[in-house]
Amino acid sequence: MECYSPKLKITKVLWELPEPGWMNVNTDEASKGNPRRSSIGYVLRNEIGDVLYACGREIQDSTNTEAEAVAMVEALKHYVEHSYLQIWLQTDSLLLNNTVDGTWSSPWKVVGHVEEIRLLMESCEVEVSHIMRGE
Repeated sequence: MECYSPKLKITKVLWELPEPGWMNVNTDEASKGNPRRSSIGYVLRNEIGDVLYACGREIQDSTNTEAEAVAMVEALKHYVEHSYLQIWLQTDSLLLNNTVDGTWSSPWKVVGHVEEIRLLMESCEVEVSHIMRGE
């Protein structure tokens, strides 16, 4: 063990500005177990990177995927209610990214949330993308 040297993997994660006229929203969740207490949050930035709105709250008895889906639903609801028409939604959940865009089938636990996300996406122009999570 004295000679052991672990290999480190470094991934550089950079936040990108959205295109002019677009708003960027990042969603995330944190869970204490799966399922258990979770917290969700989202932040809205404009095309120059200014934070326009941020929200976070605790939710009970959800899996990490359910919590991430709830964060996406709540973020989209907020932005549709405030008439933002072009939203770039970024999530660190590859599962939800690929489920929302139709690449993968929705896990049964989040089918309702995914349907609500898709319905909200019909109200405005939404681009959903997967981003690496900064550790």
